[in-house]
Amino acid sequence: MNEASDKYSQGQHPNSLANLTYHQGRKSEYGTKKKTRGVTLTDEGWEHLKFLANQHGCSSVSDFLEKIGRGVIVEIQNT
Repeated sequence: MNEASDKYSQGQHPNSLANLTYHQGRKSEYGTKKKTRGVTLTDEGWEHLKFLANQHGCSSVSDFLEKIGRGVIVEIQNT
């Protein structure tokens, strides 16, 4: 056993406990918390969504879908 494992019982090391701490994450630009949702897509569909998100200046597919859902993006340009 190494010295670090002798000091703390399993799951009690401060680094392990810090990983369990809930982090707020980034603030939503809309003032409300987002919830995790699930979508089922083919790999091709997902890759094309990432491409479209990038084309529309979105930082992620989640951001892209949020803007479509809110009507911020109403026309999807496929270039």
